[in-house]
Amino acid sequence: MLRLVNLIYFLLFSILSYSQINEVDDKYREDQIYFGVFYNSLINSPTDFNQNKFSSSINLGFIRDIPLNKSRNFGIGLGLGYSNSSFHNNLKFSNTNNQLDAKIVSDLDSFTKNKWVLNELEFPFEIRWRTSTPENYKFWRIYFGLKTSYIISSKVKYESSSNNQTIRNLPFNNFQSGFTLNAGNNTWNLGVYLGLQPLFDKEFTKNHINIKNIKQFKVGLIFYIL
Repeated sequence: MLRLVNLIYFLLFSILSYSQINEVDDKYREDQIYFGVFYNSLINSPTDFNQNKFSSSINLGFIRDIPLNKSRNFGIGLGLGYSNSSFHNNLKFSNTNNQLDAKIVSDLDSFTKNKWVLNELEFPFEIRWRTSTPENYKFWRIYFGLKTSYIISSKVKYESSSNNQTIRNLPFNNFQSGFTLNAGNNTWNLGVYLGLQPLFDKEFTKNHINIKNIKQFKVGLIFYIL
């Protein structure tokens, strides 16, 4: 009987010890899912260009975390995501005889809405540094990267007392790219995006030279989930 009890104790101790060892995952990966909320602005715009109301972006996606060192606090991330962005401003588009035109409306009271809407597929690449360990889920992070995106659809909604219209497929460069910097601790992280690619395509800006260098700039909050 004593031998049986000792055997049971030995087996339980072995199982518990094995479980505790396995609880420490030395092959862990961090920050696989991201969700961001950003304030949008446009830089390099003409002096009479004006952004009104609140322009925003919502970003959601998945990043494959690839640690590059033994302690797994340095690595890269490759991802795929989706972004929905809006821009409220006074650059009005019009379509006459299938000819698209754009002009700045100086009287901001002459319309109630002029909103561009962009839907994009995102392809983020990040160089990642953090203070994480297998047992620490609250850590500092600094992620610097380059994000490329493809505009899958775009439109502008214009509303005034005398005219309501929606124009689709705006003359944007379908491929956009920009630098990203995401940094913070635990849940709260500051996110910044600086566009490198002009928003409008070269063909359209041949006749609209004043907007040819407009680029995107975004700042907001980004949240990472394992």
